[in-house]
Amino acid sequence: LTHEASLKMIAAGVKRADELGVKVSLAVADRSCQLTAFLTMDGARVFSGRTTIKKAYTSASQGLPTGYAEEARVVSMQIRMDGDFTNVRGGFPIVVNGETIGAVAAGGASQDEDVEVAKAALAALGLPAA
Repeated sequence: LTHEASLKMIAAGVKRADELGVKVSLAVADRSCQLTAFLTMDGARVFSGRTTIKKAYTSASQGLPTGYAEEARVVSMQIRMDGDFTNVRGGFPIVVNGETIGAVAAGGASQDEDVEVAKAALAALGLPAA
């Protein structure tokens, strides 16, 4: 996952957020959960950045979109991931040739809008949301 690809996804996410009239944070993490790009739009909610980073970490480490976990498992997952797990929708794995190479996430708007922004970010690389 290159920094060029990460920045391209961030730019596409910002464009979609602007079209929707929402202010979000966007995060891209590689498969080892290291941030490769992060941005908080002017006017985004104060804690949107923290939540968005957790979405990217969750999706990258699990290879699944966020929001997948059964409620009964959420606390256990949060403990196992040292608090970095979230079940809030808006994070998607970046999958290339069947391999998860990272994740992209958006947060700060409604969960439906976060999902739409994150999907637009993936689409910038020609990738579908998992």
